[in-house]
Amino acid sequence: MTEASFSCWRCGAVLPPAWFAPGARIGRESRCSSCEADLKVCRQCRYHDPALRTGCRHDEAEPVPDRERANFCELFEPSSLAGPGPGPGGGDDRRARAALAALFGEKESTPALGESDEERARRELDRLFGIEPKGSG
Repeated sequence: MTEASFSCWRCGAVLPPAWFAPGARIGRESRCSSCEADLKVCRQCRYHDPALRTGCRHDEAEPVPDRERANFCELFEPSSLAGPGPGPGGGDDRRARAALAALFGEKESTPALGESDEERARRELDRLFGIEPKGSG
């Protein structure tokens, strides 16, 4: 059985294994030596689940307003799955969109110059339902 390696939730840098040894505790002041990100944060925790309304799979967790800042949660358990993840306009988000477009045989949609996210979403929705763009008919 191999020992799990832990990566910073923000930059992906490998973190010292001693921090994650059984019985060791990451303190609220612990920071990544590469990017200075707080490490005792929801995004570094094994219970973190952004798909849930509370952001946490643990029943007893108190709500945390900022899941990327150090907190006092006593339920915190570091996750070996933490690492840079999808975010608004992030690289992983872009790769995921490209993979979905390829899966459905579509060309990836690129925003028009000056087009807002809402305008792009509307354009894609109209395209999906075969609605002609205004002024093209």
